Formats: sequence, C-alpha cells, structure tokens
Amino acid sequence: MDWIDEQLLRLKDKIKAQSLRKTMSLYIFIAIIAVIIIYISTVVFCHGWKGLVYTKYSLDVNTYIPIEELVELDTIDKVILYGSDIIKELSIVVYSIIAIIITSNMFYKNKIKIPIEILREEAKHISRNDLSFSCIYNSGDELGEICEAFDKMRVQLINNNENVWNLMEGQRQLNSAFAHDIRTPLTVIGGYTDMLVKYYPQGKITEEKLLENLNLIQSQLTRLKNFSETMKDIQDIGAIEVKTKLKEFNILEKKIEEVINVISASNNIEINIYSKLKENKGYFDESIILQVVDNLLSNALSFTKNKVDIILEWENDVIYIYIRDNGEGFSKKEIYSASKPYYSSRAGIDGHFGIGLTICKSLCEKHGGKLTLNNSTSGGAIVCASFFSNGQSHW
Repeated sequence: MDWIDEQLLRLKDKIKAQSLRKTMSLYIFIAIIAVIIIYISTVVFCHGWKGLVYTKYSLDVNTYIPIEELVELDTIDKVILYGSDIIKELSIVVYSIIAIIITSNMFYKNKIKIPIEILREEAKHISRNDLSFSCIYNSGDELGEICEAFDKMRVQLINNNENVWNLMEGQRQLNSAFAHDIRTPLTVIGGYTDMLVKYYPQGKITEEKLLENLNLIQSQLTRLKNFSETMKDIQDIGAIEVKTKLKEFNILEKKIEEVINVISASNNIEINIYSKLKENKGYFDESIILQVVDNLLSNALSFTKNKVDIILEWENDVIYIYIRDNGEGFSKKEIYSASKPYYSSRAGIDGHFGIGLTICKSLCEKHGGKLTLNNSTSGGAIVCASFFSNGQSHW
C-alpha cells in the first residue's frame, strides 16, 4: 500500500506540474476511456440478462427473429428485455454527462480552486494595504505562474513603499540639516549686527573693526548662499556631494572661531578651542566640516553644564575634530544608538529630535571619515568627527 500511495502521490505531483491545457486533455482522455469501459461493461451486463431470458425459452440469444414472435413472454421477462435495450441506449448519454461533471469538478478542485483562493486572499490583503501575505503556489501551470507574478508584485510594492519611506526620511533629514545649518550663520550674522547697532552709534567701533565685522557678516551670507544652492536640487541627505578644495587649515580654524565667538557672547557657557592643525593645508570640503561642527556644537551646548572644548588635530591625512562637554555623558545605550535616526534621550525637547548625529555620521562618512561617541575620562561626553583631507605640508 505504501508503494501504491507513493506512486499515486508522484503521479499527482506530475499532473500538478502540467499546464492547464495538458491537464484538461488528460482528464478528458481518462474520462473517455472510463466511459467506454463502463459502457462496454453495461452492454455485457445487459446482454447477459437478455441471454438468461432467451435460455429460459430454449432459444439462441443471437437469433435475428424477435423473441416476441416466437414465444409468449412473461411480464417480468418483457421488463428485463425492454429494460436492457433502454439501458444500452441511454447509458452512453448518462455516463458521458456524469463523466463531464466529475471531470470538471476534479479539474477545478485539483488545478483551479487552491490558486484562485490564494489569489483572492492576496488581493484582499493588498486592498487593505497589507503586504505580509505571501502568494505562493508551487505548481508549473499557468496559475502557478500568475501566483508567482502576484508575489513578485507584492515584493515590488514592499520595495516601492520602502523607497518612498526612505525618500521621506531622507527629505526629513535634509530639511532638518538645512534648518540647522542656516541657524548658526544667522546667529553669527545676528550677533555681529546687534553689536554694530549697539556700539557703532556710540563711536565704540573703529572703522577697521567695522570693516572686519562686515566682512565676517559677508562671509556668513556667502556661506548661506552656497548652502542654499547646494540644497536646491537634492532630495536626500545622501545626495549631498563632497567638493574638496585645497585650502589652508587655519582658514577652517578661523571659521570655527568666528562661530564660537558669537555663540559665546550669547551663552553663559565657556567654549574653548585647541588647535593642533599647524600651518598645513589639504583638500577638504569646508561647508561639510562646518555643518558637522555646527551640529555637534549645538548638541554639546544642549547637554553640557558650563563648558565645551573643541580640539582640532590633523594626522595621516585625516582631520580630527573632538567636541567635549562636561555634562552627564552618554549612557551605554546612547553610545550604541545615539547616531541612529531620531534617537535621543531628550527627543522632542528644545528642538532636539535625534537627527543631528545621524546627519553628522552620514557627512563624515561621505568625507572619508567617521563619527565616534565616547565618554571623557574627566566626565561628560566627547564626540570625534574625522574627515579624510589628503593633507599636504605647507612650505
């Protein structure tokens, strides 16, 4: 029995793998053979009953003369003879109808019912925007191919949704980066403008100092203009291009000092800068580095107690910028997760939504560096942003 069951299962799988046209042809062929066999059996059966009647009256069943003309038949014998003739005439029609019904039902049950139910269920889930249902029907026929196509469509919809979500997340990060990056130049411009408005009418600012402040304001306006041009045509933070130019490191240091001077004047927080860049120059993107410094400095000011240190170093063609505060520092979870999108221990407070470190990490990596988070041995958090600069000695 096990061998028979195994062979039947193998035959069923083989039929399942056939196309709908071949399977239907096979079912019809089997039905025709079955009808012929049953019809022949019926004819033989009826002929046997007819032979019993002829034998009863000592007549040859193969005689061509109707038995009614030879003998007087009993009523039961008449019923048997007429019934046999009617069964022989009608059985082929009855068997054909039954075969059609059975064949169509078996074909629907074995080849159509399951994939149709799977497709109907898949369509129902998709209409509810639920793409978790897998449309899988392991068969080599056309309906199996349709189910496979439906499942590919489902996977493509998932990918499309992920792409749209990533685009939205990227756009959200881009908007945050844009808003954050223009805040510092605006703060610098506002600080110098307030100082000029307050002290220039009193004659406390010399012409030389006035010109210097106006140049600083102009440099910040130029930075805003360049940044807005950069952001105008990109749709994602990942689309920002790093455009390195050969510049002296002391220019970068001076730009950072300008930002610090204005921020220090508007905060009761001590900000110190220690530079070990020396008189070197290298290829780097000033705007990218300043954007990272702005973000990290903003975070440090939010969590520090009263002091922030900025350390600038250059070693082996890499610029290292350390920003250290004397706050509570990072927890173990924050060291691992703080640079992930929208993670923050103070999410939603004071405008901090955990996006700054994510932007910094992405920009550092684009510039050939990385972002690392640690706690200082003296207490507080310390963040290191590195940038590949292809540095060259300044002769």
